[in-house]
Amino acid sequence: MYRISPNLIRAYREAKFVVEYVNPITLLVGQSNSSIGVLLKEHKISTAAFITAFNPYSNVLSDQENIDAQNCLLKDIKALGLKSINGFGQDVAEHWPREVSALILGVTESQAETLADKYSQNAFIWIGSVDAFPALRLRHSIALPTSSELNDWLSKLAANLLSKAKQLSPLDQAWIMSVSDLEQTHWLDTDSWDLNKVWPLAKPDGSAMGVGTELDRVFKLIAAGQSQIANN
Repeated sequence: MYRISPNLIRAYREAKFVVEYVNPITLLVGQSNSSIGVLLKEHKISTAAFITAFNPYSNVLSDQENIDAQNCLLKDIKALGLKSINGFGQDVAEHWPREVSALILGVTESQAETLADKYSQNAFIWIGSVDAFPALRLRHSIALPTSSELNDWLSKLAANLLSKAKQLSPLDQAWIMSVSDLEQTHWLDTDSWDLNKVWPLAKPDGSAMGVGTELDRVFKLIAAGQSQIANN
């Protein structure tokens, strides 16, 4: 069964997704974007998905193969009676080539999943409301880290985080590896949580936590009858 490596998921989460609108709009996973919210309202819709047909399963194809696949995706979007705006995905440092993409307007999540799967994509960006919160939607399960990946990650952790990271299950280690250094510290060093500081909107595995402070989180977890705050 095909699975996505934690490092690749992290690359998706740290990439930029640019919508080539009148004024280009840059989407970042997990960061609400008011400009996209305005765009959705202008088109009188509440959903959108940012999808590419380039490089299926992250295997680099020729320029022509990628262009042909992207043109087929655009035809499929049109066949659904939907409109799209061109864009591209790229790492923030711009070390790897752009992947031509499309922001599909008014698409349902089910339709977006079908399109992503048809073009063998590991993931796509989903915007499910005019709040315009870009979320990463993975189409395959996360892979457990290889020994090399795990050792490399552990070697870079601060001493106070290393012992906690070693206590995690391989699956939890994989999810923690898939987020930024800042979020890794947040999830590993639970003793340092600031109850008045806004916390991530989702756990590393993508499950929603809601909006609020650490104190809000505690209240919600207690209300749900949960005793564990970290490492879920």
